[in-house]
Amino acid sequence: MNISLQLKDKPYVLEAKNPDGNRVMMDASPEIGGKKEGVRPTELLLMGIAGCSGIDILAILNKQKQNVESFQVDVQGDKEKVGFTSLFTKIRVMYNFEGELDSSKILRAIELSLGKYCSVSKTIEKVAEISFGFSLNGKVELESKDVASLD
Repeated sequence: MNISLQLKDKPYVLEAKNPDGNRVMMDASPEIGGKKEGVRPTELLLMGIAGCSGIDILAILNKQKQNVESFQVDVQGDKEKVGFTSLFTKIRVMYNFEGELDSSKILRAIELSLGKYCSVSKTIEKVAEISFGFSLNGKVELESKDVASLD
């Protein structure tokens, strides 16, 4: 996997590009001079969990002929200051589904993704505690479950 990164505007507006030409704009926080012209790299990490697991989950549910009408993922990360950096220590992922779906199949799809398939969450779980929950048609079906319990 190869990614290229280029300074687009000083001081910190960056553009990352993958081999297919897809682009993502990044910027630093306004506190250090960022212009709010892109996402922060740590936000990309949380977006990566949402996207990676989201694709897995949708693929699993599609194979099971589940009718997902709407899907949204909300990710919250808690950081702790360690030396000069702030590291994620806890990450909570909430999956929100709409449609005629079997909640047991949703739970199994999430468990398969976070416990086995999602390379982003599997990488991050080595340094941060990850938990998840899900709602179906506006009703919370599972409030919180630790990914570590899936092993």
